[in-house]
Amino acid sequence: MTPSQNPEPPRPVPAPGAPAGAAAYPSPAPGRPAPAGARGRWPLRDYPGLLWLTLAALLTLVHPFLPGSRWLMVHLVLLGALTHSIMVWSTHFTQALLKTRPGLDDRRDQSRRLTLLLVGTTVTLVGVPTSTWWLTVVGATLVAVAVGWHGVQLWRRLRAALPGRFRVTVRYYLAAAVCLPVGAALGATLALGLDDGLHGRFLLAHITVNVLGWVGLTVTGTLLTLWPTMLRTPIGPRAEQRARQALPGLAGSLAVLLAGSLADVRWLTLAALAGYALALLWWASATLAPVRTAPPREFAPASVGLSLVWWLLGIGLVLWRLATTSTWAELAAGIGPVSAVIVVGFAAQLLTGALSYLIPSVMGGGKTVVRAGQAWFDRWGTARLVVVNGGLALTLLPVPSWVRVVVSVLVLLALAVFVPLMVGAIRATVAAKREVEDARARGERPAGATPTPGLATGAADRLPSVWSGGQLVAAVSALLLAVSVGVAIDPAAAG
Repeated sequence: MTPSQNPEPPRPVPAPGAPAGAAAYPSPAPGRPAPAGARGRWPLRDYPGLLWLTLAALLTLVHPFLPGSRWLMVHLVLLGALTHSIMVWSTHFTQALLKTRPGLDDRRDQSRRLTLLLVGTTVTLVGVPTSTWWLTVVGATLVAVAVGWHGVQLWRRLRAALPGRFRVTVRYYLAAAVCLPVGAALGATLALGLDDGLHGRFLLAHITVNVLGWVGLTVTGTLLTLWPTMLRTPIGPRAEQRARQALPGLAGSLAVLLAGSLADVRWLTLAALAGYALALLWWASATLAPVRTAPPREFAPASVGLSLVWWLLGIGLVLWRLATTSTWAELAAGIGPVSAVIVVGFAAQLLTGALSYLIPSVMGGGKTVVRAGQAWFDRWGTARLVVVNGGLALTLLPVPSWVRVVVSVLVLLALAVFVPLMVGAIRATVAAKREVEDARARGERPAGATPTPGLATGAADRLPSVWSGGQLVAAVSALLLAVSVGVAIDPAAAG
């Protein structure tokens, strides 16, 4: 394999409707535990992410009338959907890269971890809004144990695997797994109710160790190979080397940042966050380079790429707040815009973009089947991207409060559309797989197996571009209408 080639993952054949899977292995003998990623429907792997996203979407409809709704919306996405997805997909990618024996971490063990995570997340999401601290501690402990166990199993896979490329991805996952238990402990401490100064310091530590550590390290490790794969282009020649170089800077900066914020050393906290940003830019300089020669044409890479832009902006906003505020309480009081950037701009777009690519790809079945699912995820792609990103940008400006409310609802609806689209994509993929199998049984070539008509000789056979001028106009018009409605509700606020 040359340095510019992507690693060849094992051929996954998960059950119809499964949003994650791994290599196809022989069915286990009766009475023996199924191997990791074996065929078959796996509810604990397949449905919790969809459940948390659905609850987050429903909560957007009633959040003005529900106390503590902002905290719930943030944690339904970050602690619920995103943490579950990280547990599932980091295991999947580790198996794809290391190709360890199936019995090393079988389905039974993975199900126990996912059950712990599901119960812990549920208990936490009940304990914090109800101010029941012992319940919050129980939930945080269960989440920490589940992720710690997950990290141990990743370490076992790494120890058992033969030497190979891209092992650094798994090291990123291991570093990320160390962060989440720390973040959970900080979150439980915050739920005690601290004074303003302590609250600000612990809040910054909690946000950074979870968002930059647990989520951020997982994202940077995964995108080393996933990003060029989504763009359907080779990995940059220096990407793996710079990923190895960036990991100590990212992890070390997080450790110093955590120590600085808890010890009330503000300049050290600021320097550590700047160090993290520099290490991240060093990683991005090679890992994200393929976008220059292969710009995103589909919803999935476009959404992931935009999420990374918002991630960098969120880090910049925290740096600005650290540099310009005089107290930790003042820093915490202005954290609202940062939360919007991280949750909506970064986390939600990252999750919807990654799943839009991974679900059809991992379900397999050939080009016809994969395209059937991807076509659903690409629906209204331009409109969704413009409404989410343009709308979020508008809410960060000094606009009247009702304008911000109406535009926010529009943004949340554009994100919530992902849930029915995902259901439609899974159903379309299952139907396409059945049609392909029937065609092959008749000795016919499946529909869609031939190159797309109109392609130039030698050109890559790809789905039509997601970019649409008509959808752009419609999205901008919808945003302008939302602004007008907000102004009409309270004309005095608009001056």
